[in-house]
Amino acid sequence: MAIDKTLVVGVTMVRKPVVACVLAVCLMTVSCKKLNEPVKRTGPLTFESAKFADAIPDDYGALIGVTQNPNTPGWFGLWFQQPDRTITAVFVNIDEGKIYEKVLTLPRR
Repeated sequence: MAIDKTLVVGVTMVRKPVVACVLAVCLMTVSCKKLNEPVKRTGPLTFESAKFADAIPDDYGALIGVTQNPNTPGWFGLWFQQPDRTITAVFVNIDEGKIYEKVLTLPRR
């Protein structure tokens, strides 16, 4: 029984792209990083639990600034100044319509 050489070459040519695709998928899966992972804080500033999940307390003071996170454009930081000049940052995701469960407070001395 004779084997057709064009058939053998065709199988080898099909196998290479399939192997390359499987390798690419494996590489992408291994290199992925979960979004919104908590970052280990190493500085002296700490996050506190937000008072509300659906509102910003009036005692945070006047809104003095808004910033957008360049890495995740849906997240915005709302910066408030209390009467004692303490700064509080509240983080809001406008894509999901939610407030982050932690707020950052920066005391003024």
